[in-house]
Amino acid sequence: MTKYTAEYMLAQVKDNVEITDPTLEALKLYPIPELETDLSNHVEWERALDFHLQYYGLEVLVRSMKTEYPHGPGRNDFKTTDHWHRWQRHCLHAYSIIYSQAAKVFKAGDLWSRWNMTSFCPHVLYHAISEHIYEECYY
Repeated sequence: MTKYTAEYMLAQVKDNVEITDPTLEALKLYPIPELETDLSNHVEWERALDFHLQYYGLEVLVRSMKTEYPHGPGRNDFKTTDHWHRWQRHCLHAYSIIYSQAAKVFKAGDLWSRWNMTSFCPHVLYHAISEHIYEECYY
């Protein structure tokens, strides 16, 4: 099993995506659909979300963070304060990607109180939505 250190996860993230980068067209051509409250389009939503997280190098950060760091990595898990601040910015970026097209489902399912959302942790947000999809669609 691969151990994903905080520094390794940080190294996977693309820091400076150029606005003139032609690959950004792919992001425009493959938008994340808004997740329907009945979750009927959850497969399409998850596929598009995965595309965007992979494009920005945020997938490992979202999926592996709590596996390696149950309470999230702390300042001491990074070589420098700059790395710590970059990590925090990338967490907020990942959170915004996930939340951007799932807000109405999150609110409708009262997932705020159920998951005790007190931080902007993208892993916790993604897990809450995934768990909700699983319970509603497969359970």
